[in-house]
Order: sequence, then structure tokens, then C-alpha cells
Amino acid sequence: MVREIGNVCFFVRLRCSLRSGKPWRAASIVAAFLTSSQPAFGSDVAASFNVHVQVRHAFGTDDLRFDDVSMRTGATGAGSNTVSVTRLAYLVSNARLINPAGARRESQTVSYINPSDERTSFDIAGVEPGDYAGLSFEIGVRPERNHADPALLAADDTLNPQVCGLHWGWQGGYVFFAIEGRYVRPADALGGYSFHVGTDDRLMRVELRHPIHIEADSIVDIDFDIAKVFSGVHEIRITGKSGDESTHSAPGDEIAVHLAANIARSFAFVRSASATAQGVPPDISMRPLPDGTTARILEVPLHFPKPLLPRDNPLTNEGVELGERLFFERALSAGNAQSCSSCHKPQSAFVDPGKELSLGVDGQAGRRNSMPLFNLAWSKAMTWDGKRVKIRDQALAPIQDEREMHQSLEQTVKKLAANESYTRSFARAFGSPGVTPERIGLALEQYMLTLVSADSKFDRVEAGKAVFTAEEQRGLELFNSEFDPAKGKFGADCFHCHGGSLFSDHAFHNNGLDGDLADDETHDLGRGAVTGKRSDQGKFKTPTLRNVAVTGPYMHDGRLRTLEEVISHYSDHVKASETLDPNIAKHPKSGLTLSAGDKAAIAAFLRTLTDERWKESPE
Repeated sequence: MVREIGNVCFFVRLRCSLRSGKPWRAASIVAAFLTSSQPAFGSDVAASFNVHVQVRHAFGTDDLRFDDVSMRTGATGAGSNTVSVTRLAYLVSNARLINPAGARRESQTVSYINPSDERTSFDIAGVEPGDYAGLSFEIGVRPERNHADPALLAADDTLNPQVCGLHWGWQGGYVFFAIEGRYVRPADALGGYSFHVGTDDRLMRVELRHPIHIEADSIVDIDFDIAKVFSGVHEIRITGKSGDESTHSAPGDEIAVHLAANIARSFAFVRSASATAQGVPPDISMRPLPDGTTARILEVPLHFPKPLLPRDNPLTNEGVELGERLFFERALSAGNAQSCSSCHKPQSAFVDPGKELSLGVDGQAGRRNSMPLFNLAWSKAMTWDGKRVKIRDQALAPIQDEREMHQSLEQTVKKLAANESYTRSFARAFGSPGVTPERIGLALEQYMLTLVSADSKFDRVEAGKAVFTAEEQRGLELFNSEFDPAKGKFGADCFHCHGGSLFSDHAFHNNGLDGDLADDETHDLGRGAVTGKRSDQGKFKTPTLRNVAVTGPYMHDGRLRTLEEVISHYSDHVKASETLDPNIAKHPKSGLTLSAGDKAAIAAFLRTLTDERWKESPE
């Protein structure tokens, strides 16, 4: 099948895996690098211009401050809350300018707004010169897009779950607007709130009436006052006693109705001006394949979103083969004692089974539990704390770490360059002679990008080729259900962080393993040690739950030995802290108090996520 978008031509090929009989989507490397469907700001359109809408996020008269539990909602006194915002994300669609007659020119683009990631604007392309009566847009997406299959979207499409992180997985459709945070309870303890507004009935229309004159590319500034989301037409009062700490827009949920009404009225027009100084972002083109190499087809399961692969390291058969060889090569370590596979065993889903901390070549224990390496093509950051973004950089780190392989990159290059077979392999993979640290990292990255796990019982059930037992089905229902006793819901709330086909949101959360952490070296501060922010202390990357039954022990330090211990932690043993995730902090102090039967059902479901193919891998 051949399609053309703009000036980019790409190929998509569908085939059936002969090994499992399961349908997969196999796309050439070019297909993974589609240019965005949104027009570039400042593009040359005859007799028309682009309008760049910049959103300032405020809380009352001040700029919105994330993770600051000091912002007041509503009037002072009993009718107000002191809150923080830890997450704010929403979708903007169908943006248009309104002409004096009331007609609207609609844009088909959807924009993802997330101010903590500096995503604070959207564009309207192809605007004809003239006078307009205002600006209009929607928060959310219309039904035909809300219920479309996200696995068919391009890797960089705004609605790809890997881009926006707002797809509701098995709940159906998208979260249109998400806001989460902490609030001060009456006894000065911190609670959590989690408001997710979605479903077709909650599509919100914003209309800002103000004269706008267009005679060139222009910028429009608008304000979004988050205080009004809590205290607008309908007061949102969080008491912690009546199920008012969360909403997922279930039918009849009044909080969702009130939030939608408030959100639509919380924007305000500020100004418009010509964009004479606006720059155009540089084009980042895909690096061509090295001379003499052949493109490697990345097999992507049909129910997975398309991954955005690195543009500067296209997959080739030669590069992947070299990377695989290096992954099992003991010469990468001091004394030729270990390889990458020593702590990431393929037959154990690429972990060091049964070990809390792996031992390096000198017998020293590592700092954290060994993470699985499959499905990294969809991962946005490496390791428990996200210190490194690229696989290639993380691949080189253990080689040099004194607790792990304890060998300099110079010595590693010297060993490999002395091996004639390796020098030939590097020349084939990169189109020219030379063994370098950069090439070692790139080859390892190519190999690890091809490690895809998606052939579990769960996947076969999704494909209609198997059925869950009654206990497994009950576990799935608990997994995907929220815990909100006031609304008659007694689920396990797993889907917030582990929803979707990848079973991870790839974000960083404090999941209540420890209380408040001291700023000293005796505690693992997790993400906080990377960012330096107190608000990130105790946060760690959400691991995938695929193959979770065979990748224990669990958590960043391996402190929990079994699935049953993990489930009991979330049910009964969460510790409160300043940075505890709001989706956990909203639960009562007594926890979820899941029954023994419910815990067993969740464990049974999690065991359906095991991909048995890994057990066939060689040592």
C-alpha cells in the first residue's frame, strides 16, 4: 500500500506472523518518520495566513505554579480549598476565527496542550485576510475521532496515545481535559484529587468574542484561569467525604458536568498582533541508510500505537545484527566477565530474575533493580529516574559504571577493533570502517528497538483467539475500574498508570513506597535526584506490566518479592507523603481494602500478560 502525505511518500505493508499466526503491522522505517499533519507555522499558503494562538495558564491573577500547595479556590473560608496542580493536559480541536456574519472557518488539526511540558499553543492555518469577530475552539474531539482506532495514527499524530497520553484505553475514547493535584484536608494532611473530563457528551466549546484583524501571519494571546475551573459557574468543593475527589465522566457524574461548564468559561481573549518576528522551526530529516545496508522492518502489533523511532539512527538488518551480537558480548566488560545479557536475560523477559540488585564484575551490587528491555521503542526515557532519554546513551552507561561492567569506552573500542570479525561487522552496519563508542551505542539501540513483546494470552483474547477464565475477567474489570466507594465503585485503580496496550504511561510517579524523603544520600530520591525538584522526590518511572509475572522482584529496589505483595502494597500499605501521586492520594487512609478474592483475581489477570516466546530465547 502506498500513500502520500505532503511531500513525504511512504510504504506500509501488512502481514501475518508465521510463528504465532497473530496479525502484526509491519511498517518500513520510513513510515515511522511521518511529518506532522499540522501545517508548519509560517508556511506559504497563497492569499492566506496562519494564526498562532498562545495560551497563558494562570491561577487567578498569578501564573500557574505546578506542585505548589498554596493556591486558593473559591471564596476565603469554608467554601474554598488550598490546592496544587501536578498535572494539567487537554486537547484543543476545531479552532477557527469567526467572521462578522458568524460563519466559522474550521481547522481539522488537534493540538495537545500540556504547560508543564511547555506545550502551550495551537495554530489555525489558511486564514484569509480580513476582519473577524473572534476566536472559537473546542476542548476535546468529536465522536468520529474520539472513537477511531488510535493504533492507525501516525507516530507523531497528536492523538497517538504516545504523544498526548490522554487515550482512555479500554475505557473508550480520550480524556478531553485532565487536572490532578493535592489539596489540604481539614487536619492539614494532604489529600489528592483527580478530575478527568471526557466522553462525547462532555465536548466543550470555547467562544471568545473580540475584533481580530488579519493581514499577515498573526499571534493571538489568550488566558486560561485554572482558578475558575474550580470556582466558576459551579463551585467545585473537595471535602474528601462524598466522592468529590475524582471524576472520570461516568453517566450522571455531576462533577464532570460542572467542570465542563467551568472550563468552557475560564478562557479570556488578551490581544492579537502581527507575527513578524515568529521563526519557523528547523526541519529534522531522517538520516539516509548507510551505504550497502538494507532497511529493517519493525514489526508493530496492530493494537499498539505507532512508535516514533529515532530519525538519526534508521533500523537496518546489518545494524540490528551487530547490536544483537554486542548485547551478548562479554568483551564489553572488565575481564570479559559480563555482557548486557548477564543482567537482562532474554529468557526471563530481559531482567535478572529473582535478584533485588544485580552484581557487577567486581561483585558490587547495582543501585537499582534491573528493568526489562522490551518495547523500548515506545519509551520516552530510560531507567527508573529517566536520567537518559536515548537508548544509545543508556546502553553505554553500564559499560563504564564501576558497579556494573567497569570498563572504559576506550578499552571497549580497543578490544572490539582488535577483532577482525567485529571490524567487518561495523563497516557493514555503518557503511564505512571504524569502531567508536557512538557506533556501539547506535548498534545496541537498533537491536533493543526491535524487542517487541505482544503475544500473551491477553493479546490473544484481544484478537478473539482465546477467552479469559472467570477469575481473569474479574481481575481485568478490577484493573480497569476506579475506586470511588461514594459512587459505588470498588475497583483497583490500576489503569491510571498502567492503562493501554503498553501497560505503562511512561511517566514518573510516587506510588507510596516511602514517606517523605530527607534530602540526603541515604534515600533514593528517584526523579528528584535528576531534576533537583523537591516535588519529584520519590517518583520513579512506571514500569510496563507486560511479563510482570516473570520479572520480579518488584519496584526500583526490588523490595517486593511477589505479585501478591505488590497488590497488597497498593491495597493496604501505601505511605502518605508530600509527593504521593494524586490518583493514589485520593484514596482513604485505610486504602482500597481489596478482598482476598479480588487480590487473587488481579494476580490472575496480570499473569495473562506473560509472553511465552521469551522462554524460548537462548542463554
